[in-house]
Amino acid sequence: MAEFGRRREALGAFEEAVMICRRLAEMEPSRYLPDLAQSLNRLGGTLAEFGRRREALGAFEEAVMICR
Repeated sequence: MAEFGRRREALGAFEEAVMICRRLAEMEPSRYLPDLAQSLNRLGGTLAEFGRRREALGAFEEAVMICR
């Protein structure tokens, strides 16, 4: 149960990180897009752990698009 709580906290933290990185990347893309891609990748992994595969795929796809 404790581990589930930690993963849920991690999910919230990654969602928040993505929101923050999005805002920063709008202002300075060259500096913050790599951070956004990394946050999206971490979010995708955590979503996948929760069985939220479609959302995870969306996060992974967006991260890949940023890295291209």
